[in-house]
Amino acid sequence: MLSKIKLFRNLSKSILLILIYILIACKFEPVYKNENIISELCSIEIRNINNSAPLYEIKFKNELEYILCSKKFADTKYRLNFEIERSYRELIKSESNFTTRHEETLLVKFNLVNTISEEVIYADSITSKGAYNILEDEVVSTIASKESINSNISLNAARFVLDKIYLFMSIK
Repeated sequence: MLSKIKLFRNLSKSILLILIYILIACKFEPVYKNENIISELCSIEIRNINNSAPLYEIKFKNELEYILCSKKFADTKYRLNFEIERSYRELIKSESNFTTRHEETLLVKFNLVNTISEEVIYADSITSKGAYNILEDEVVSTIASKESINSNISLNAARFVLDKIYLFMSIK
């Protein structure tokens, strides 16, 4: 019995040492300590949008600027261009036609351009979706639900774009 306890202790210690070695070997480092990527992200300028741009495009751009970098540098190495396509589709319709469920989709196509060479260094796209109900007799809750989804899918799209850019910058 005593040998089984010693064996279990030795086994647990060796597993712990292996896990620590794996974390050290893969250069585990928190994002906030990686100054190189943060400075690269801060050197990205997001293209300007028209004054008559839809609200979801303005929310997307503002959120992306907010989460991209807390302080802007004067030196911009990259420019982020994006194009947003918005679409709707009906998911469910009740038999009485009093309640329907709709889905809104934002397809964001973006590219990262080197400002010196004007060369596209990364291009990709993401999709952000959200669903809401349209109720016949409750106008206020329907409008609130729809506007909430509009805002949330724009914010999620900005975070997805940042994640993709971060992954690209970290392996570049």
